[in-house]
Amino acid sequence: MNKISLKYFLFFIILSFTSCEEILYVEDISQNEVVLTAPANNVTLSFSSVTFSWEAVENAEKYHLQIATPNFTNAQKIVLDTIITKNSFTQQLNIGKYEWKVKAVNSAYETAYSARSFEILNNDDFQKNTVILLSPSSNLITKTPLQKLSWDPILGATNYQIQILDENNTLVKEQITDATLLNYTFDEGKFTWKVRATNGTVQTLYTSRSLLVDTKVPNTPTLSGPVNASSTTNTSIDFQWSRTPVAGSAEKDSIYVYSESSLTNLNFKDKATSPYNKTLASGTYYWFVKSFDEAGNESAKSTVFNFIIK
Repeated sequence: MNKISLKYFLFFIILSFTSCEEILYVEDISQNEVVLTAPANNVTLSFSSVTFSWEAVENAEKYHLQIATPNFTNAQKIVLDTIITKNSFTQQLNIGKYEWKVKAVNSAYETAYSARSFEILNNDDFQKNTVILLSPSSNLITKTPLQKLSWDPILGATNYQIQILDENNTLVKEQITDATLLNYTFDEGKFTWKVRATNGTVQTLYTSRSLLVDTKVPNTPTLSGPVNASSTTNTSIDFQWSRTPVAGSAEKDSIYVYSESSLTNLNFKDKATSPYNKTLASGTYYWFVKSFDEAGNESAKSTVFNFIIK
């Protein structure tokens, strides 16, 4: 067999052991153009919170956004270099000249950059600014009541007004501060927190985020089948248990099955809902269930049951 034939023979042998799921086709986006929408090219702005936006590129997974001052050719500073999945991004900037560019990316290809320039002349249109919230993240689900609320400063702001509202839209906290953070201990439940800035004359609109505080541990599951110390000849096992849900974040169960009473040799572990079916070989098994919620709380493990498959 010559070298070329041998190469193709080996290629097809390797290919035959590759599943269809492993051969993934990625769309070539390299010839696509990122169409920038705002800010317009060479526009002058009278506010310092700039929202960059562009048309979504089909089959793109993310976008690479860069901002330089005064431009990329003679860059004094790369103000921003970030990867995002959305097709818009808001950045607080100082007065000055800027150039920004965006390219689209997927797992195998990327487009060329599209670029535009703009200038921030002043911050006279203060009310057009946007308060950029930093932490906690949007729609956070947490078991930690004490949270550091923080946001980017806005050029020319004299102070910031913070409001915290519960899920019934009832105001539970309002504070004015010249700082850009507030440590606050939330009660249990869903809340919205929002911030706006003022320069003493006009205010921006509020920017808001939501979070859920859940400190309650899920109830411990109660096992029901296979019955403890039972035996069966059936290798298809229906594991069954029950648990009363606790109000708060979403809860889920995990089942743990071992091959000995010391619970050191884990046979398998899986996220599961009752009833849960599993085919097992003959032998003795020990199992229990624990519950978890999205906030990070976890229950005590259930009673350990055992059974034998003959």
